[in-house]
Amino acid sequence: MKTVKISITMPEDLVKELKHLTSNLSAYITAGMQEYVARDRARRGFKKSVGSWRQEDHPELQTITDITKYVEETRGGWKNID
Repeated sequence: MKTVKISITMPEDLVKELKHLTSNLSAYITAGMQEYVARDRARRGFKKSVGSWRQEDHPELQTITDITKYVEETRGGWKNID
């Protein structure tokens, strides 16, 4: 993966704490930002999907028993890949 050098501004006390935690600030911050971006994408996706599932569109999945049956039937068709 190609890398790009950037300049960022952070609170001094945070930088000191980071330096106590790691000897490779770039890798540490990169890993943290990758995790943050993944969570942010998921959160945005969840927000976009709100309201896309309506109970009246799925009368067959109204109870825990209905849902359990559906999941078991769906997973029953899966094959183990070992």
